[in-house]
Amino acid sequence: MQILNKDYTLVTLDFETFYGKGYSLSRQDTNTISYVADERFKVHGVGVKIDDEPVQWFPHSDLDEFRELLDELRTEPTALLCHNTAFDAYILHHHFDWHPDFYLDTMSMSRGMFVGAPANLKALSKRLWPAESEKRKGEELALTQNIYDLPASLEEVLGRYCEQDVTLCYEAFKVMFPYFPDDEVYLIHANIRMFAEPWFDVDTQLIQEEIDEQVTTKREKFKASGLPKAVLSSNQQFGIFLETQGFDLPSKENPKGELIPALGQKDWPYLKFIAAHPELKHVWEGRKYAKSAIQESRARWFLAVAEHTGGQMPVPLNYYGAHTGRYSGGEKLNLQNLPRLIKGDPYSGRLRRGLCAPSGTQVIVSDLSNIEARVLAYVAGQEYLLDMYREGGDPYLFMASKIYDFDYAETMEIRREPTKERPDVHPNHDPDFRKPQRNVGKVAVLGLGFGMGANKFWVTMNTGPMGMKPIDMSFDQAAVIVDTYRETNYAVVDYWRKCDAMIPDMLQGTEGITFGPLDLIQTNLVMPNGMALQYPNLRVVPDAQGVSFQYSPELKENGELKTRKYLWGGTLTENIVQALARIVITEQMIKIEKYLDETYGLDVARTVHMVHDELIVIGPTRYAQNIYDKMAEIMSTPPQWAPDLPLECEGGFAQNYIK
Repeated sequence: MQILNKDYTLVTLDFETFYGKGYSLSRQDTNTISYVADERFKVHGVGVKIDDEPVQWFPHSDLDEFRELLDELRTEPTALLCHNTAFDAYILHHHFDWHPDFYLDTMSMSRGMFVGAPANLKALSKRLWPAESEKRKGEELALTQNIYDLPASLEEVLGRYCEQDVTLCYEAFKVMFPYFPDDEVYLIHANIRMFAEPWFDVDTQLIQEEIDEQVTTKREKFKASGLPKAVLSSNQQFGIFLETQGFDLPSKENPKGELIPALGQKDWPYLKFIAAHPELKHVWEGRKYAKSAIQESRARWFLAVAEHTGGQMPVPLNYYGAHTGRYSGGEKLNLQNLPRLIKGDPYSGRLRRGLCAPSGTQVIVSDLSNIEARVLAYVAGQEYLLDMYREGGDPYLFMASKIYDFDYAETMEIRREPTKERPDVHPNHDPDFRKPQRNVGKVAVLGLGFGMGANKFWVTMNTGPMGMKPIDMSFDQAAVIVDTYRETNYAVVDYWRKCDAMIPDMLQGTEGITFGPLDLIQTNLVMPNGMALQYPNLRVVPDAQGVSFQYSPELKENGELKTRKYLWGGTLTENIVQALARIVITEQMIKIEKYLDETYGLDVARTVHMVHDELIVIGPTRYAQNIYDKMAEIMSTPPQWAPDLPLECEGGFAQNYIK
């Protein structure tokens, strides 16, 4: 089969493995890595289809024959196709030492084509063939639960079940593949490769230090709160404590319309409540640590994975993990938002620093600067902001100057570091001059571009914005900042209105409308990469404010929306910006991969991780500078569909992932 202009033998495959009570992928204490490494792991059998030949079933007793087949396939270029290929590829990698030349995955394709809808094979089959009842996933797998050694009769049943899954996967691929853009096919491949063929090593000592610090910090936060852990962790007991202090509990409506206490860490009424009572910050911090131990839990998973893999870290990313095409983290690791190294704090960013390059290589990182803010300015036509990016200005400081009424040019001069061209500095030189105000400007520029109101902005500032410490601010101050942002960035506000006006056209399925780099086709906004922003089942729904636009990937049997998602101009703006920013960095990744392949070979240097705004490569130490320079060149070049988009990147290379 031809994929991206290369010929491959297509291997469609599905492993059937033992699972039972206390041992399954659905458990909270299990991920793919620990499941496959467990001493209880056993392959009951595997179904294989070579190109369009009939499916072959290899039960456990015939796995040697399966290995022989794999050996035969090593002599020719192969493409592996599965539904949830990451799982099957990981088994092939760790138990059969077999790696295909290319990875394909119908589950990932389903996520991209039917955004937000269930991507399991059962749901996909119903979606692709609604009238063909014979094309349905079987239910026989449940018969094998808790049975480690299958009798011949069950092996036969499982074989038929597996053959059906392989066939459905193959047929689904044939339906979807012609409509899938080439770049996205490659991204699926690269994404699975990062997981199945890891290159990162893990510094276990550093990770253990992170665990120790988290345990100590948790203990200190509990002590400072003055409350027992049982009170901090229990909604009921914590609610009683607040009432004894004379507070009315924050509340929210449940699905039945009844008012119930809102004490969850992400409940909006609770966030407003804690923002209004900074005098109890020790209590709020103690409760946060009692209700969530994300950093500690993630660090423990790092150690567990390293133990299972012999010291390596697979990178699990969910292709189209978000509505906009963004990747999301997976496998209990979530490598998408690892805390960064803080300047002057040698103990920060341990999880990030705990990912290392193998001996003789470097972790090479290039990070797009303010990509979403730049894309927003570009699509909205906010010219002053675009000019600042082009000329090396500081949009955060400029915004702060509007908020706090100080001289931007003078402040820039005071903050300016000496350069070869301009060695002299201001007599009052201070690179951190007006840093607190700049931080507020930064939150405003990055947080207010999608319609955030004064209420939410006030809460955000007082509860700790963007990983910063809480910024004490009155509601009136927050309201002034929001107004100042909107007055300064009038083109952005106008873009919200344009997006608002676009929604009725999307509802009606109007075609032939071009909206910047997007095209409206039926209810979808088609992007430059050929994928689409989708709002399935979009409709007007009466509500307390009159009407609203709502959508849902699925409907109830009575035709009502199964999950209600709201759409207005600010939300659509955010979706467009995130989706376009994602396209920018993925196009860059593909160009970098092509360069690495042509210059060194992907067995020498390749992309090992991707975050929303940065690309991470591992390559030989002697070539690290050359690789970084080329990455910086590629990532500073605007895409063809946005030739005037000002891009800038920064980064470097080291033994650890420290950027």
